[in-house]
Amino acid sequence: MVEGDLLDLPLPNLLSAMSTEGSTVMLRVQRGGDSGAVYFHEGVLVHAETEKLAGNHAVYELLSWVDGRFRLVRDPERRPRTITQRVPEFLSATSDQPDPFGGTLRAAIAPVSGTPDERLLTELMTLLTRLEQDRVRLSDGGISGGGVAALLVTTAVVNSLVAFVTAKCGDPDVRPSRVLPRLADSQPYTQLLGEENDRISVATVAGVLKTWDSSKEDRQSLFRDLCRALLDVLAVYCATVSTFFHGSREREEWKATSDVFIDGLWTAVQQVEA
Repeated sequence: MVEGDLLDLPLPNLLSAMSTEGSTVMLRVQRGGDSGAVYFHEGVLVHAETEKLAGNHAVYELLSWVDGRFRLVRDPERRPRTITQRVPEFLSATSDQPDPFGGTLRAAIAPVSGTPDERLLTELMTLLTRLEQDRVRLSDGGISGGGVAALLVTTAVVNSLVAFVTAKCGDPDVRPSRVLPRLADSQPYTQLLGEENDRISVATVAGVLKTWDSSKEDRQSLFRDLCRALLDVLAVYCATVSTFFHGSREREEWKATSDVFIDGLWTAVQQVEA
């Protein structure tokens, strides 16, 4: 573990060093009562968080902190991918515009460059960054309404990927009406899920869960089985996205990132009291 003062070693220098050295670490930053962290995996900045922000916005906020303390800790655990820019892009943006959110706005309106695979990966990472907020809400108990509300949030996450895939692919086999029957043999609880307007519907099962009058353990078990069915559907759509890539590098990065995201979402729903 390494600790220090940002006045002696500014955060831009630390980010550059972690990227250049190919580090797999967590860099935690503390400034007064505020704190945040950035996570590197083999030199790639994959995730950042502050008390109120995550992803790109969190990086820009942390880069605006010129004083404070930092601590470097080895972090072998894979983190969800919420970052859509590389370290040099963050640093060049903040050098042009000291306001951290000014850089974010410029990045949002700037034309996306790179190969088709790189543009697709950036688009997907941006989507997962948004969906990561819902995972955090589930994990931190930030959703009121118990199991029914959590089920609806999980369904919305799944439908975001469904919408992405159906917009990109005209094959009728990617529609929920075709996907759900194929999953029924391996995941019986997908038979309880519905389909409406090319989206997954949980209207019926949410009503069942809401009026469930058996034991608390049975209700919790039903909730988890339904969430597991939803995540199995999500895994199918994430696998379908993999077929959109032409090259192996971006395809493998997407697979690793989506696997971590699904695992994290499953961990989050298991913490919900149905």
